Amino acid sequence: MERKIEFLGIDIGGAHIKLVGLDKENKIILVKYIKFYFWEKKEKLFKVFDFINSISSKHTKIGITLTAELCDIFDTRIDGFKKIFNECKRLKNKFFFYTSSKEVFTIKSNTKKIISMNWHATGKFISRILNDAVVVDFGSTTTDIICIKNKIIKNLGFDDFSRLKNNELIYTGLTRTPIFGIMNELILNGINYPVIPEFFSSMSDVYRINNSLDRVLDIDDTADNTKKNLNQSFIRVARNFGFDFNKSNKELLKKISRKLIDFQMNKIAISLDKLIIKFNMSKKVPIVICGIGNEVLRKFLKSKNILEFEKFTQSYKKSLKTKATYHAPAYSVAFLLSSLK
Repeated sequence: MERKIEFLGIDIGGAHIKLVGLDKENKIILVKYIKFYFWEKKEKLFKVFDFINSISSKHTKIGITLTAELCDIFDTRIDGFKKIFNECKRLKNKFFFYTSSKEVFTIKSNTKKIISMNWHATGKFISRILNDAVVVDFGSTTTDIICIKNKIIKNLGFDDFSRLKNNELIYTGLTRTPIFGIMNELILNGINYPVIPEFFSSMSDVYRINNSLDRVLDIDDTADNTKKNLNQSFIRVARNFGFDFNKSNKELLKKISRKLIDFQMNKIAISLDKLIIKFNMSKKVPIVICGIGNEVLRKFLKSKNILEFEKFTQSYKKSLKTKATYHAPAYSVAFLLSSLK
């Protein structure tokens, strides 16, 4: 018997659209990770909605959260939301926007409590399961840290500016971050290696060199629009340091890549520790990890009390539980939607 999607969570980002569908028993039956660069394809958003209409039954409830309004093709975030909201009207089913207010979902365009709230949906979901926890969502572009104490989300920031100031949002991700966004120079064996501030390579190249990037998650364009193989990654990373790749500097580039990863992970860990202290949380507080970079996080934060987001999901297939972990806000929106009366 074909299982139908009863609850569909959609997370509309500026570079990717994530879908997670649940059946009437709240089990995951669909996960989709769609590359959709708003700055290139805004006018083709209808095709994504056509696909959503094709997988929805007449009973499917749709919940939406978004961050795409920040994309630079829009004059302001509010302008971006309004334009995306109008596009959502193409959906044949009734849809609701996730909101940080007590009502959780709304059909009204109350922008302040809707825009850039995908992280809050994840926090809301986990707060219904755990009394105390810190969620770390290491995604393609950003890292969200959500602190939950006595089932209450304690974060102080509710927009990107304030979240950045409070260490609750870190603009660093597994794949899309250019390496000059990680550090402007590094030192190896007493030698200084300045990083050229040009988009010659990204962290996807670094993780590819480190053999830490699953092909299923490697969906973004490369900096030079060439192949996503190991050789091209070496070429791109070398370019950011002003030299050409050859066999003699292969080991050096591997060391550089490990250094970049360590620096990125340390940046996340420092922010995590600051927030645990700020909100007077236990050093043994559960750290719930999710996002496409959760495997990297798990290895780096092994001294912490780590819980996999996957543990709190249900599906007929373990592979779908794993995939939903990559897209925690979309899953959370779908699950929270199921509790609507």
